[in-house]
Amino acid sequence: MARRADGGVGQGVRPTLPRPCGVDDHRVPLRRRTALSAAATLPLVVAGLTSCGAEGEGGGAAPDLSAELPRAEPGPVEDAGELVTPFTARMLGAIDREEVNAVCAPLSAQIALTMIGMGAGGATRTQMEEVLGGRMEDLAATANTLSQLLAAVGDEEREQDDEESPEPARASLVNGTWLQEGFEVQQSFLEDLATWFGSGVFEADFTDDAEREAAREEINGWVAESTEDLIEELIPEGTLTASTRLVLVNALHLKAAWQEELTTADGSFTTAEGEELGVEMLQGATGTWYEDEVCRATSLDTYGGDLALALVQPAGGLAEVLEGWSEAATGGGSGLGALLAGLEASEVTTQLGVPAFDIDWGASLKDLLEGLGMTEAFSDAADFSGVTGTKDLVIDEVLQKAVLTVDENGMEAAAATAVMVAETSAQVPEHELVLDSPFLVVAYERTTLAPLVVGWIGDPTQTR
Repeated sequence: MARRADGGVGQGVRPTLPRPCGVDDHRVPLRRRTALSAAATLPLVVAGLTSCGAEGEGGGAAPDLSAELPRAEPGPVEDAGELVTPFTARMLGAIDREEVNAVCAPLSAQIALTMIGMGAGGATRTQMEEVLGGRMEDLAATANTLSQLLAAVGDEEREQDDEESPEPARASLVNGTWLQEGFEVQQSFLEDLATWFGSGVFEADFTDDAEREAAREEINGWVAESTEDLIEELIPEGTLTASTRLVLVNALHLKAAWQEELTTADGSFTTAEGEELGVEMLQGATGTWYEDEVCRATSLDTYGGDLALALVQPAGGLAEVLEGWSEAATGGGSGLGALLAGLEASEVTTQLGVPAFDIDWGASLKDLLEGLGMTEAFSDAADFSGVTGTKDLVIDEVLQKAVLTVDENGMEAAAATAVMVAETSAQVPEHELVLDSPFLVVAYERTTLAPLVVGWIGDPTQTR
């Protein structure tokens, strides 16, 4: 049964801000490019949402409600990226093209929506699965595998403890859930949160103005700590209402140094409008190349080899690439997937020039998701009876913020998504890729080819 942290039942005191545990505190004993099925099952101890052991250890707070189940073992890593890439292509293609710079994390949105989707039924569930790109059970299993895989990024380099090498890479993908206190939820929903998302439930009082604001600050604080303060206010003031009953949050963070530091030089960048800008250009050699009818690309590997950043130059314009990727994803394949696979399969020397950039982006995803076909979840016809046992919940809002920084040393990225639920080939000659006009970026995990953070750069001089 669902247990309260104090061992009792009924209404309890809303917890203080849960502090994410240190990276090593919740490290899953996994190794890159190995079958993860041998990993030990995990108790409910994901960083940030639950404590790093017993209540109070590591500065964490135990959830008010949780199913006493171990976290599921991760699945095969080679399958983990398959459900992420098509939705990534479709969401990126649906972002407002008027944005000069854009960066987003479709994976984060996919996971947060899968959390609530595990409680969806009927046409609501069917629509959500069609848009997100798979059965809820498969999406949940993918989220679980990627979360544990990313938690192990940089482990081998940390064990080597080589002071002359770059700082080992870090990555995390964590989940948090807040529920109106006294609101009853189905045991099966709590079990899904524990099994697939490593999450219990914190209670909050969204009906009281002061308590609702305190809950908003708690959630934003959890996101800030989970993203190392790159995402400071995911949920703006006034977004939560007295009818809010559930807030489900996913937070992603990654930081990695390049295999070799890039050099810098003055350069130029031409915007889509033809304006020429003076920029700091990063230069170096890569070992990958990909080219098709709409783009050409290379990728920068990070120290340790766990993560990479694909840099994509359109053959025509950004729209042609975005539309091609989106159409391929809708048709059951993915131009983006082919690009990432092509980069990983190549062994080609490429001389790279790319401007340094530091961008952020944030928006409501509600209209975007409805445009992709997820309409019922936002309507009075929504069926989330798997959460409460009754059809009295509707998704009120979906918000996302993301940040991506690239310089001569490496990259750092973060993203967070909140779902608010209310009641009612062979060697080829050396190439050159100079990204001196609008281009796309894809930070991805190399074993699974799962895109983590994606976007485009139309003006690298616009910084966050």
